[in-house]
Amino acid sequence: MEDYSNQTTGDQREILSVSEVNKTADDFINEAFPPLWVAGEISNFVEYGTTGHWYFSIKDSNSVLSCTMFKFQNMNLGFKPKEGDQVILQGKLGIYQKAGRYQMKVSKMELAGFGELMRKYEQLKNKLSSEGLFNKKNPDHIPEIISRVAVVTSAHGAAIRDVISTLQRRSPHIEILVVPAKVQGDGSARSIQQSLERIDDFHKKNIIDAVILCRGGGSIEDLWSFNDEGLCRYLAEYDIPVISGVGHETDFTLTDFIANIRAATPTAAAEIVSEGSSKLHENFEFLKQSLTKEVKQKINQLSEKLATLQRLLRSPTQRLQEQYMRLDSNLIELKAKFNALFAEKINLLKVLKEKLNVINPEQILGRGYSITFTNDGKILSDAGQANEDDILETRLAKGTVKSKVTN
Repeated sequence: MEDYSNQTTGDQREILSVSEVNKTADDFINEAFPPLWVAGEISNFVEYGTTGHWYFSIKDSNSVLSCTMFKFQNMNLGFKPKEGDQVILQGKLGIYQKAGRYQMKVSKMELAGFGELMRKYEQLKNKLSSEGLFNKKNPDHIPEIISRVAVVTSAHGAAIRDVISTLQRRSPHIEILVVPAKVQGDGSARSIQQSLERIDDFHKKNIIDAVILCRGGGSIEDLWSFNDEGLCRYLAEYDIPVISGVGHETDFTLTDFIANIRAATPTAAAEIVSEGSSKLHENFEFLKQSLTKEVKQKINQLSEKLATLQRLLRSPTQRLQEQYMRLDSNLIELKAKFNALFAEKINLLKVLKEKLNVINPEQILGRGYSITFTNDGKILSDAGQANEDDILETRLAKGTVKSKVTN
């Protein structure tokens, strides 16, 4: 090998090592190009298991660009690209100095279709938000009790079945108007708006309390009609309260932000619509149960009182029997008193009789005494009362004796 280090020519030359050249080129490219976005197709994808770093290329019809994405950048990406995937990358251009290979150090990666739509979504979202369209509708404008609801969705999808079954189960009194619309593909945004216009015309003569705008889940492409600017602007000025239940819980569309309230799913939208009626039904059930309980308690109280009165209430026959018994008792008592009084009087009579017998003249006569009467029947107690020739009658214990007064 020839040594050129000490050779000189007319022009002074700076001779660099390969490493220095590659480093200089890397520094130049890094300074010349800010972080940029590049779209292409994945090829030659390799993941090193020990480090977790990704090495691959992206290409179009004419060129290939080597890329690397380190583990700390790809670990939270949420997907792993595969051969043929169309992607959008963000990163910095540089030189892989060890190999002298021109490459891109990737910091972000998106699947091309998704990323493009997401950028359009975010741009329109920021635009409508800055205009205040997201603040025009208020959740409080949705009536607490809903009697008639219109549903805008596909006539044949699972969403309409879920909404109808939920409403019929929770609030069977709610009248459901299904207004079919195309909810995916070309012309779907216009179809949805036309269905809303039909509902508005009907609302002018027949009050519609709320509108459910819904469809089942899908990719961002499937749900893109609900991000249509014209539809969003029409919906922002819509007079009828709107519940947006588009996609699954993690799906967000611009109609979610425009509507009065966003529901995670079509079923959740139906639950929101029926919530007030369901609570009212539950309140009625509670009042019914409370009233039934109170009535039963009152019936039990009155039944106990009635039983008590029945025990106290006696039949007329029983009352007559008791009166007869009381009368018999009184008669017996009166008879006993009479008998006692009668016996008492008999005893008194006996005592008086005995006393009378003591002073009875006949009793005195029986002891050998006599009584003399004058002609006029008066007892002669003084001989001086008798006159000569008076006929006197003397009564003895047995018989009488007449005598004439001679002296």
